[in-house]
Amino acid sequence: MNGVLGVALQSMQHDMKRVERVGVNMANSLTPGYKREIVVEHPFSNMVADALQTPNASDAKFFQTASLSDPGAVGLDFVTDRQVGTLKPTGEKLDLALASEAYFQVSTAHGLAYTRQGAFRMDARGRLVTAQGDPVMGKSGEIRLNSNVPSIDANGNVYDTAQVNQQTGLPEAAIAQLNIVQFEQPGFLQKNVDGLWVAAEEAGMSEAKNPQVMQAHLENSNVSSMQEMVTLMQAMRHLESMQKVAQGYDEMLGTAIRKLGEVS
Repeated sequence: MNGVLGVALQSMQHDMKRVERVGVNMANSLTPGYKREIVVEHPFSNMVADALQTPNASDAKFFQTASLSDPGAVGLDFVTDRQVGTLKPTGEKLDLALASEAYFQVSTAHGLAYTRQGAFRMDARGRLVTAQGDPVMGKSGEIRLNSNVPSIDANGNVYDTAQVNQQTGLPEAAIAQLNIVQFEQPGFLQKNVDGLWVAAEEAGMSEAKNPQVMQAHLENSNVSSMQEMVTLMQAMRHLESMQKVAQGYDEMLGTAIRKLGEVS
């Protein structure tokens, strides 16, 4: 493929990936705890440098700089914006939000996972679980509640409101503590289904020092509709300009071929 048309085609593919990612972000703008994804294009100089490090690299290998999250996105990375979203009060005692960059630990059928979507509930067995029924983990394992209106403090200590100290009027000793963790390298978290994240060993998990749990609150998505619309317009305008480049080059090539035919 001609170099000019190849560059135009690749640019249009990148623009389509941006449009696709904007659609995903907008669809999750009301999903609690959702983190928007940003499309980042690799600088062409970096691609050249990577190719020069491998002298025998083929053209196909030269352009294999795609993110692991989307192998078909040549020359692109998908970066998660981990900025904490705004917190909204819900009045529901089992709704929890984190004002810090930490995660709740969840036990799934495929192993441990992590989430910021704190719309929890109590199942038939008295366990604190996610909306999908996965147990929310505490320091000592699954958390079992005596009622669906516990008191949970900023450090994740769970108190049973039915057991109140008669002298102080406050709940007795905590019956459990949420296992809230943080990561030194959150870039090694991989997005799973239902708002869950799976951590690679390189993520560097540790106990959250200051989790800042907010009971009866949920974290809003950090998607800004206005920002996504700006990104969408930029991508569409760039797509149109690249389309005109490809069309103009094709017309110029056609004219050159006709002129060459007239000369011969």
